[in-house]
Amino acid sequence: MEKTGVGIKAYLLILSLILLFSLPQDGNTGGISTSFTEVTIRNLSIGKNYTIGQKVNRQLRVRNKGENSIELKMEVLVPSKSELKEGYEPIPDASWIEMEKDYFSVEPSKNAVTDVIVTIPSDKKYLGKKYQAYIWSHTVGKGKLPIALGLKSRLLLEISEKERDLSQEFTGKLDFAVFPDEMVLENVKIGGAYDIKKVIGKVLEVKNLSRYPHIYEIRSISAKRAGIEVEDGYEDCPHPDFLTFDKSDFGLKRKKKSKIKMYLNFPEREEYAGKKYIFVIRIRLLEKEFLLNRYLKLYVTTAAEF
Repeated sequence: MEKTGVGIKAYLLILSLILLFSLPQDGNTGGISTSFTEVTIRNLSIGKNYTIGQKVNRQLRVRNKGENSIELKMEVLVPSKSELKEGYEPIPDASWIEMEKDYFSVEPSKNAVTDVIVTIPSDKKYLGKKYQAYIWSHTVGKGKLPIALGLKSRLLLEISEKERDLSQEFTGKLDFAVFPDEMVLENVKIGGAYDIKKVIGKVLEVKNLSRYPHIYEIRSISAKRAGIEVEDGYEDCPHPDFLTFDKSDFGLKRKKKSKIKMYLNFPEREEYAGKKYIFVIRIRLLEKEFLLNRYLKLYVTTAAEF
């Protein structure tokens, strides 16, 4: 039986209500995180399986950021229609995706690590199709956490329109990192350019962790386009182009890093005053076979007066 995303939102809502009554007095509930947020795999062949970790050094890693040990479960979900990225269909069967290991006991500051294996059935009806799946990593009912924690990794599969030589292999090591993973800006004045580095002393840093040179692009996009949920109290950014960068495309040699300056420029209009917005910054590694994305969330609170 296929697993679906239906009911997950209701489940998480119930958990959030439980949180209100079960938080410990010090408010420290820990957390989990992953850099495996979205991976697009292009030009896949029917009748072929792909071990992502072995091919491109992209294992699924989920980190325990809390102070207590956790029990972690990974499951494949078939997305509902409302969760689909434009141009993609739900994966026909969750069994196309499997993990080398899907249950872990994770100590504080340690990672749960597994290979993700993709199998495309040998059927010509799948030629030219684009499919989406989720891997849901979540804590289960053991350990000291008062609530369940969970996050979803999106996997986008693009199957070749024609049958091709199955001896073709993915090449290169594609891993890269982005720091920090989120930023918070408060009392941002509208009606003028806002140099984020000058205000909070931070820039965006991208590091090529692989042994090969790569090309990257950076864009500001809406949370809706990224498929990222907007937290309560915030709105999706009104226009992604209010956030700009000192570079949009850049190359990095192996093991090198680049710093990117960011600028905010809200038009001087009353409708933007006293609001709380979330901007999503997408950093994409451009590769013939793969498009690997990292996301940075920028939380912005605008000044009430202008």
